[in-house]
Amino acid sequence: MALGFLSRPKDCYLVETVRTERFKLVNCSWLQAVRTTLPWANDPDTLHALMYESTSYSRLHWAAQLDVPDGRNLFFHAIVTKDGNETIGAHRIRLNRSGTANMGIALTDKTWWGKGVFEEVRGGLMDHFSQSPRVVRFAGRVLARNVSSVYNYKKLGFRFIGHDCKSWRSPLTGELMDTMYFECLAEDWRASRGLEPG
Repeated sequence: MALGFLSRPKDCYLVETVRTERFKLVNCSWLQAVRTTLPWANDPDTLHALMYESTSYSRLHWAAQLDVPDGRNLFFHAIVTKDGNETIGAHRIRLNRSGTANMGIALTDKTWWGKGVFEEVRGGLMDHFSQSPRVVRFAGRVLARNVSSVYNYKKLGFRFIGHDCKSWRSPLTGELMDTMYFECLAEDWRASRGLEPG
């Protein structure tokens, strides 16, 4: 039974490359995900924003702790520029059995910060994933102090659904910080974008 669970086939639709105006969002294997996200391992600001438990990781530790994307319930998408074919970051989606897609994103190339990458990448992936019958809801959790992420979730039309007080301890300062939760139903997203269910 366990082996059957582990060998479930990839979702042929969800693993397709997604194209936006400026980027190709390429589904990664485990090794590709390690290579794409490795710059995060020694970037305390990125690790802090993504709520990792350490301020840095060795290459080996980073590879060991990174969950294996299976193309069915866990997806890593490399964010690749169309014009220069450069990888500037990655987006992660974890899809649970109830149809909730939990999302996270980080840019390794900080020259792209403040240039609308979050909205374009996440919007493109939500367009794609929302048309799958397996996806019912999109969700995200961020630090309450992460003003840019809070702003971007609201700009995309996510609803604020609650917060946890002092729920995450910063490895940088030891301070306990609040987190916020956001959601967007797939049907609401499709309606806002004029999309039909797949």
